[in-house]
Amino acid sequence: MRTNYRRWSAYPYQGEQTLPKPYPAPAYFPMFFIFRERNNEFLDPFRQRINWKIKHPIEIEWGTELSIVEQTLSSITPQQIRSAQYWGTVEATQNMIPMIFNLATKYNLGSPRIARILGYFHAAVNDAFVMSWYFKYLWDVARPNQYGRNLATVLTTPRFPSYPSAHATVAGCAESVLSYFFPSEAGIKNIMEECALSRLYAGVHFKVDNDEGLRLGRQIGNMVVSVLKAQNLNDSQ
Repeated sequence: MRTNYRRWSAYPYQGEQTLPKPYPAPAYFPMFFIFRERNNEFLDPFRQRINWKIKHPIEIEWGTELSIVEQTLSSITPQQIRSAQYWGTVEATQNMIPMIFNLATKYNLGSPRIARILGYFHAAVNDAFVMSWYFKYLWDVARPNQYGRNLATVLTTPRFPSYPSAHATVAGCAESVLSYFFPSEAGIKNIMEECALSRLYAGVHFKVDNDEGLRLGRQIGNMVVSVLKAQNLNDSQ
């Protein structure tokens, strides 16, 4: 097993001379469904200890991951560039909210149902962001552009650590929550996976950042779904 990896805080970005400045504050924002103990042990909505489903960075072959980024950028297609720009030039949720309203119209949902969906969606996404930031600064994994390879990225690299991808974590969480509210919409999974993969196309994340981010986000989303299922059971009694 590897014992080390390149740290985000220890290397300048491509073309820069100074080290990036950390902004860990969002890792400690309040959460709606997840409880944080004083020793940074996390509990689920039912106060059970969470065993996080995400690989530790020492388990990952980062040299292979860098090769994937380089190969992707060297053969990138116009469609992949459009995907990177669609998801990466605005907040990811900015593209998800219209989808929610379109589905609400499709299924003729009333205002109270729509408000409930939006409330759970935004609260879940908040927790996904907090946990992605927590792991980013806990592990301090470098970005692809910190390896001195002169990558021709599609988008500018964000100014915080790489692993896991926040886009992917949010997408995985959104997939779980929205699939609960719209179980007939199989396309939700594909859309959220495209959101995650777009960060590889942009050249700002490793593929594993997205794969593990999706997995983490789905775990968080499933916790939220467990609350929704428990509420529906209580409502029917």
